Amino acid sequence: MPSSRVRPASAGMVARRIALLALFEDEFRPGNAERALERMAAERGISPEVQEHAARIVSGASQHRAELDARIAAEAPLIPVPELGRVERAILRSALFEMLYSAATPSGEPMRDAVSLARIYAGDAARRLVNGVLGSVSRSGGGA
Repeated sequence: MPSSRVRPASAGMVARRIALLALFEDEFRPGNAERALERMAAERGISPEVQEHAARIVSGASQHRAELDARIAAEAPLIPVPELGRVERAILRSALFEMLYSAATPSGEPMRDAVSLARIYAGDAARRLVNGVLGSVSRSGGGA
């Protein structure tokens, strides 16, 4: 088997991963995402720039939760949003926030990272779901 070299994660991927972890914790302790993010950033020695990017994702996903959930429901109508796994919900909300509301981030980057995070944290079925929902949003031109 050929050896594969592991590339260091980009700053965007690190921000998305820590935002995902904070939003996932928020699934168990609602209203705790910002504190969770601050704690994790301190524990991991995250740079201020990466922490700021993650904080924008956490804040935006929290503020636009109802609209993001409505978009998820429209794109994946066979699975009610409350029945999605907590990891999948957190990944979809954070990626959709960046794709729909963050003009500073090219939509391909959060989509690519979200699919990767879904594969790592939730498995292949979740990766396919995330890829399908985000791909559909991307093809439709986004828009909240």
